[in-house]
Amino acid sequence: MYGLKVKPVKRKRFLRFRSVGLSVVWLLFPLVNVAKELPPYKSAILMEAETGSVLFEYNSYLPRSPASTIKLLLMLVVMEEIEDLKVNLDEPVTVSQEASRIGGSQVYLKEGEVFRLGELMEAIAISSANDACVAVAEYISGTAEEFVELMNQRSKRLGLFNSVCVNVHGLDDTPLDNGNVTTAYDLAVVSKNLLYHSKVIEWAVQRERPFRRGQFRLFNTNKLLGQYRGLNGLKTGYTNRAGFCLVGTAERKDMSLISVVLGAPDEETRYIETRKLLDHGFQNFVKMRILRSGQNAGIVELREGSQSHVQALVQDEYIAVLRKGDDSRMRRQLEYRENIVAPVRKGEVIGSLSVYIGERSVFKTDLVAAEEVSRLRWWDRLKLWLP
Repeated sequence: MYGLKVKPVKRKRFLRFRSVGLSVVWLLFPLVNVAKELPPYKSAILMEAETGSVLFEYNSYLPRSPASTIKLLLMLVVMEEIEDLKVNLDEPVTVSQEASRIGGSQVYLKEGEVFRLGELMEAIAISSANDACVAVAEYISGTAEEFVELMNQRSKRLGLFNSVCVNVHGLDDTPLDNGNVTTAYDLAVVSKNLLYHSKVIEWAVQRERPFRRGQFRLFNTNKLLGQYRGLNGLKTGYTNRAGFCLVGTAERKDMSLISVVLGAPDEETRYIETRKLLDHGFQNFVKMRILRSGQNAGIVELREGSQSHVQALVQDEYIAVLRKGDDSRMRRQLEYRENIVAPVRKGEVIGSLSVYIGERSVFKTDLVAAEEVSRLRWWDRLKLWLP
């Protein structure tokens, strides 16, 4: 991966984040003459989808024009509206005059035509249809401008303060100082949340699909589909300002990866670099469930209780993305509270469990009591002291 020394990225907390422990993945690359090995894109990131672990990054917080990759945020907002039962995919959407006039990639919607919301979402996910974006936005919010506000509000709730949307489709039809802006990291986080909606993957993986009752065909703009094992999405983008962009998603066995390449010089390069990123992840990392919530973690002795001990349980699940081979260097360290006097409540903290790789601590969680243990009555406690 270009011999770059990549710094570990500070994680941001975001919504829909699973209760898992994150391992900080330290990527060690030898220092080289960077001028000779700069990658052929402006920014990139590789993220494991379940944990959010960053496996590679290059300028991942650099503000960039997103082109059509911003449609991932539109799709996330719509899918969450559906999840909240505010709309459904079978509802009819009437195309407005404004939607019919949008240029760029499109499915040539005509004013007054009526489509199911699901059909328009397919057109966005497969063919990157700008006119469908406007039609959907107007249906959800009344105007595309009001939907843009929903997109910006959602990105802020995700903690993505480097992203600003000015339109719903990603066209650079505004001045440079008032355009759509995002980062590779932000797009990875949006994609991570979008992957919770399996319908999006059903759309994004299709290489072609009939539209307008078979009179028109949608062709997927992602030419890497069918060319890379496990690839199932997600979104291409291109404008003169943005360069060639690709958010790729791929799954093998139980690990799903998200790659983002922004500002590649041509279409072929964005596919080559996406392959490299995904290969780097699948070849060098493995996802492991190290601890399960509720897992048995030994016995803790009690004093003056109705029983002499209580079962300790692991409080938090820990799923780690590790460099291959690091699992052999992993160890666990248990620490129990000493001289615990009953009563003990179910779920009370009675110790801790730390996970190390070598000498480096990568995770720590509480150990909690599996059950309630009452205190002995005073005369029973007295008997403990009698000869």
